[in-house]
Amino acid sequence: MPGKTAFLFPGQGTVPEVLPPSSPLVDRLLAQAAAAGIDLKELIQDRQRIALTEFAQPAILIDSLAKDQALRAAGFAPDVVAGHSLGEYAALASSGVISPADALSVVIARGRLMGHVPGAMAAILKLDREEVEEVCAATGTSVANYNAPGQIVISGEAAAIEAAMRLAKERGGRAVRLNVSGPFHSPAMAPAQAGLAPRIEALEFRRPQVPVISGVSGKAETDPARLKELLLTQITACVRWEEAVNAMVGLGVRTAIEVGPGEVLTRIGRRITDRIEFLDYEEVSRGRA
Repeated sequence: MPGKTAFLFPGQGTVPEVLPPSSPLVDRLLAQAAAAGIDLKELIQDRQRIALTEFAQPAILIDSLAKDQALRAAGFAPDVVAGHSLGEYAALASSGVISPADALSVVIARGRLMGHVPGAMAAILKLDREEVEEVCAATGTSVANYNAPGQIVISGEAAAIEAAMRLAKERGGRAVRLNVSGPFHSPAMAPAQAGLAPRIEALEFRRPQVPVISGVSGKAETDPARLKELLLTQITACVRWEEAVNAMVGLGVRTAIEVGPGEVLTRIGRRITDRIEFLDYEEVSRGRA
């Protein structure tokens, strides 16, 4: 693979269908989750329950960390890492900033706190940033994710999201309600953010082995204190994924591998730039990389 390689860790968009193969890392993390009251070996059989925020987040994190380990064992190593929302915890663990156990401990608390805040989210398509921001201002909603040109996610109270979807359609856009339980990455998540803060503050953040592109700043970050500061605001902050991908281009990344379930970040990345080859984990594991 010419140029630099990035590992991209997905958020809550796709829940794994099965648990990753047994390994010392996976077994330790599954035992840790079970000790916290989340038996993923049982929950993975119940597709409705595993999709709930408090269960989906640890399941996705463990899947991502297992795939990170498998890619490294196969000879792949990142020059840069980035995570979308929840995926930032896997990115921080992959780069050595925090341990996998610490990442899981915080994510278990994160999923529980976020799962108790009512609200909704929707993807707005075919409108530009300014138009979506105007829709949000008119309806009391917030931009949650600048994912790609023509694909922006908004967040807020359920009734306000419905109003925003109607207004977006009136202005020539498309609106798709997302299958999530709360208004993630909006001011409404402030109570969850406050509840999670002491757990993040207590963690030791080490200097990353490779640059971490923050979804909060949209920039490459290497200072441990700065990475902690950004993570403390992450639940209410907008995800600047388009900026993050463009930062990868600036760093010389030419291949980006999605390390986790699904291909959401692969598809989004292809909409942002053609200067990076985006591959999902299954493509790489089949030997296409």
